[in-house]
Formats: sequence, C-alpha cells, structure tokens
Amino acid sequence: MTYKKSPLGLKLIAAAKLVKGFVLASLSLGSLDLIHKDLTALARRFVEVARISPENRYVALALEKLGLVDPAMLLRVGVLSALYASILLTEGLGLWFGAAWAEYMVVISTGVFVPEECLSIAHHFTWMKLSILVINAVILAYVAVLVWHRYQDRRSASKASKPQGGGAAR
Repeated sequence: MTYKKSPLGLKLIAAAKLVKGFVLASLSLGSLDLIHKDLTALARRFVEVARISPENRYVALALEKLGLVDPAMLLRVGVLSALYASILLTEGLGLWFGAAWAEYMVVISTGVFVPEECLSIAHHFTWMKLSILVINAVILAYVAVLVWHRYQDRRSASKASKPQGGGAAR
C-alpha cells in the first residue's frame, strides 16, 4: 500500500464522502430501529408535536403511504444503506489518509453513476439533476487526472531506477 499526503481537493472529496457515509449509517440505524413499530402512529405523533394540520392533503398522503411500509422494506433499506455507507466511509478514510487504492475506488464508484445520471437527465431534465451530474463529472475528472499523473510518475521513476545500457557486468 502506498500512502502519500493528499492534496486539498482530495481532502475535500474525502470530507464529503465521510459526511455522506455518516448520514447514511444513521439512516440505516434509524430504519432498522423502526422495524416492527407502528409507523403511522409515530407519524401521527410527529404531526401533533410539530403542530401540522392532519387535514393537510400532503400529511394525509404521507400517512396513507406509511401504512404500506412493511418490516421487510425497512430491513432492505437498512441493509442497503449500511452497505453503501460502508463504501463511502472506506473511500473517505482512504482518500483522507492518501491511499492510492482509494483514488481508484473513487474513479470507479463515481464513474459508474455518470451514465445513469445522463439517462436520468435525458428522461426528465431538472437543474438539480444537471448540478449533480456536473459535480460528479468534475470529481471524476479531477481524481482521474490525479491518478493518471501519479501513474506516470511511478512509471517514470521505475524506468529511471532500471540500469541503462546492455553491457554485461564484469
């Protein structure tokens, strides 16, 4: 494993990934905690405490939809968000500490979502989707260029360390 001091750009990407990872881990724990609880009753209690009108059509719609959530769905959300949180936390910590493998991991994990984001924009354009695509494309390009430069540096260093000339040793 090679660890180098991370540039500021990688530290910022690492911090964002760590924050997203912690938020997703919290979501995972929260959804797993809600298994076998009455979600509709919890939501009604929240509506009372927040002093939101229960006759509000959005509140009524949300209460109706919460009745459709079953424990298996909460378990899936909890497990999948925990899995993705672990990936984000691994990437974030690796980038923070300057691990070369983390840079490759970010290039792959960010690059996988770019085609999906393009299709999503082609299907239904919103400025938010475009903003997310642009941010991810900038991150992908930045890390890919950084990885390429580091690869070129390692390659030129290995060529410089090889003995030159074809003469036999005496």
